[in-house]
This record gives sequence, C-alpha cells and structure tokens, in this order.
Amino acid sequence: MLKRLALLATLMAGPAFAAPAAVVFVNGIQSTFDDSVASMLVLKGNMKTKKLDKNFIYGNAYNASNGFFSDMWQVFQQKNNETQDAKSFWRMLDGGSAQAGWMSQAIYDKYLNAFSSSSMPELPEHLKMYRQYLAEGRKLVLVAHSQGNLYANAEQNMLISGPNTAQGKVSSVGVASPAQYLMPGSTYITSSWDQVINGLRLIKNTLPSNISIGFHPTKDVLGHSFVKIYMNTEYPAAEQVLSKVSLQAI
Repeated sequence: MLKRLALLATLMAGPAFAAPAAVVFVNGIQSTFDDSVASMLVLKGNMKTKKLDKNFIYGNAYNASNGFFSDMWQVFQQKNNETQDAKSFWRMLDGGSAQAGWMSQAIYDKYLNAFSSSSMPELPEHLKMYRQYLAEGRKLVLVAHSQGNLYANAEQNMLISGPNTAQGKVSSVGVASPAQYLMPGSTYITSSWDQVINGLRLIKNTLPSNISIGFHPTKDVLGHSFVKIYMNTEYPAAEQVLSKVSLQAI
C-alpha cells in the first residue's frame, strides 16, 4: 500500500527534471542576432540580480529580420495562420480530421515543412535546440517578445502535440504578445501603452493588455521595447516577467 501511495504521489507531482531549466529568449521583428543575444543577456542578468535564477541555462532562438516591411508581412502571415486556441492547431491544415494531442510522425513532418517553408523558416532549428534541452532532462521556458510569441505558440504546439510529447515540460512567458491565445501553463505581460500591440489589435485579435506601464517617451515612445520598457526594472513589468519565468522554470 505504501509503495502504491508513493507511486501515486510521484505521478501527481508531474515530471521530474534531471537538470536545471533552460530559459530561451525568442525575439520579435527588426532584431539583429546581436540584439537578440543582448536581450537574452539582460534577461539573464536581471534574473541573477533578483536572485530568481536557480542555475538555469540560457539560450537564444533567433528569428531573423529581413527589414521592417518583410518582417511585418511575416507577422500578418503568421496571424492569418493562427488558430483560435491550442486545441485547433493540428486541425488547421487537414480540414479537421487530425485530433489534437496526437500526431503521427508523417503528419508532424508535413506541418513542420509547411510552416518552415512559409511563415516560420527558423522553426526546425528552434525545435532541434528545444529537443536537445528536453533530452538533457530540462524543463523549457520560452521568453518570447512581440512576434516571438507567434513562434513560441507554434513551437509549443509542435512539442506538446507531436511525437515524443513534451506535455508539462514546456511553457512560455509572453512579453508584448500579439498572439490571441496562451498555451497551457504559459503566461504573458502586455502593457496598455504598447502602441505596437494596440495598433495590431485594431485589425487582428490579440490577448488583452494586463499591465499599465505608462508613457515613457525618453525610453521608447511606442512602449514596446523588451529591454527599455519591459525589462526596465524601474517599471512594474520587469518584476512580473522575471517572477513568472522563475516560477515556470522550477
């Protein structure tokens, strides 16, 4: 009986992780590789300064910029392909026959090829990195800024619903999110003054704003910058983002 109770407690506790979590930054539009690495380092530095880091490792899932208009066109492609919720993701391309929560390798490969050849060319590279972290026994937390949230949602769906499911092992903390839904176990922060997301919200569905940072024209007049606004520890968003990352990573 005691052995059965111990087994039940283990199952209820969820997956065990052999190594500290991987925290991976996923950038938005008009970011160079150096910009993306710099943002990841600011996130890492703030986590350590606030003593919220638990020996996490940090990674960078870079989404390449091809200029403002090209990047915006990619965002609109991604938004046009975005489903209403996570459950409908796998039904998007096959007319409704696929069931969420299970995918054969053939269908998984079909969708991966479709996304990587159209609106998310970095998808295979990102997923390879994530699967390596998972294979090392790590929980995975994606910290996605702006367009990076559209990547993060698709990538979490691929990891959770596809073969070798990572259910309970991956989540995201969205920052300035243009997405219209959250994956299970994920959270987000979007400022009511974020004019980039407010503008997108006029024509596309997005998650509502859930924090007020205010107007800071000397930092970023649009109120959208990851480093200058959301990671600026003078403003309220930084503490919330950092706390969410830490909680989801342990």
